Parts: sequence; structure tokens; C-alpha cells
Amino acid sequence: MKPSSCGLLLAVFLSACSTAPQAPVAPVEQKAAAPASWESFQAEFRKAVNARDPVRLRPLMSEKFEYTFGDGTPTPDNAFQFWGRAEIKGWDALQEIAGKEAVDFTPPPQWGLKGKVKLAPPEAAKEGYRQWRAAFEQQPDGSWRFVSFLQGD
Repeated sequence: MKPSSCGLLLAVFLSACSTAPQAPVAPVEQKAAAPASWESFQAEFRKAVNARDPVRLRPLMSEKFEYTFGDGTPTPDNAFQFWGRAEIKGWDALQEIAGKEAVDFTPPPQWGLKGKVKLAPPEAAKEGYRQWRAAFEQQPDGSWRFVSFLQGD
């Protein structure tokens, strides 16, 4: 085959490759769905917390995640940084709370939660409790989200 024929064949081949139909690419989902049942959600939550895995925990959290009283923007990423501080020991506290049961709770209006709420540990639902507590809210679609982890009142 002559060199000019090779060039022509290569050009035809390359143009055919570039015009071949492409399979559609599915968009990457920004937020994985949290399990709908409380039991499934709690199991996933505990696995993520016990592994201290922010990547696994992140889809279970609300976008506006309360982790401190006024010391930063309420986001999951800021919470992870806060919990990692040596003086805070947030991951240790979260692991302890994750191992406890959660109870149904009616939050005060200033919490701004609209769905069904669970609070852990159970003693956190009592008047005067000032230790670490985790709050979970059921979303309109029935799924659960981890919405806050705070210490104090």
C-alpha cells in the first residue's frame, strides 16, 4: 500500500471513530439516598461512625448540619473538621452516642425541624441535659437524615 493510501485509510478510520454513536453517560448523583426505614438508616449510620468515615457518613447528613453553637457555618464538612480537633474529641463522642438508642422527640420550634425527630441518647430528651446529643429528622420522602450533633444547651 502506498503511503498516501495509508494516510487516507487512517483519516477515514479516525473520522469513523469520532462519529460513532456514544452511549449516554448517566449523571453522577450528588447525594446518595439515605435508607428509608429507621432501622436501615441507623445501621448505616453506625457503620459509618464506627469506621470514622466522612465519605460514608456524608450522604446520611443534612446539608445544613448543626455541630456547634455559633462557631462556624453549619455544614457536614465543617463538622468533620470540628470533630477532628484534639480538644473536641467529636468522633469519640459520636461513636459513643451512635451505640445508644434514639427516642422520638418533639423539638422546640427554634430548632426549625419539620419532620419526625429522634434524639440520642435517650437521656438527651430530658430537661437540663447538657452532654453530646445527636438529632435525626425524617424527610418528606420518608428517608432519615442526621441533622445535628451538639454538646451543651
